[in-house]
Amino acid sequence: MALERFEGKEVVIGSPSYVLFSSFSDLRNFVSKIPSEYRDKVTVTEDSVSGNYSGMDMGLKIVEKLPNSKIVMKPQGGFPLDFSLILNFNEVSPSQTGVKVSIESEMNFMVKAMFGKKIKEMVDKISSNLEETVSRGGAM
Repeated sequence: MALERFEGKEVVIGSPSYVLFSSFSDLRNFVSKIPSEYRDKVTVTEDSVSGNYSGMDMGLKIVEKLPNSKIVMKPQGGFPLDFSLILNFNEVSPSQTGVKVSIESEMNFMVKAMFGKKIKEMVDKISSNLEETVSRGGAM
């Protein structure tokens, strides 16, 4: 098994790193982003989000916070793969922050062959959504 890392492109957001870190380090800030028909099926705390999907309890839990620079989340519940979802914040200027999303996981050749492309697509989608939300003036 080898540690595999799938990285999205760094997106630059017009907010200071401390503002983004503060927003992302409390998962309750994202309850409003959950479609209303699912909100009562999801439990959200400062450090975790969990719910039931297709009969399986699944969620994410923040396991590491480095102020204004990094947040690491790990799966909880029924995920078939152990991984780390990492958000890195890089101050570009006092009013801009580069954000890079990555996923790290120990996987063998077969697992990488089966899921590697999908994981990379997911990381790219998260990065694109983050960039699009900000470019439309969405709140962070």
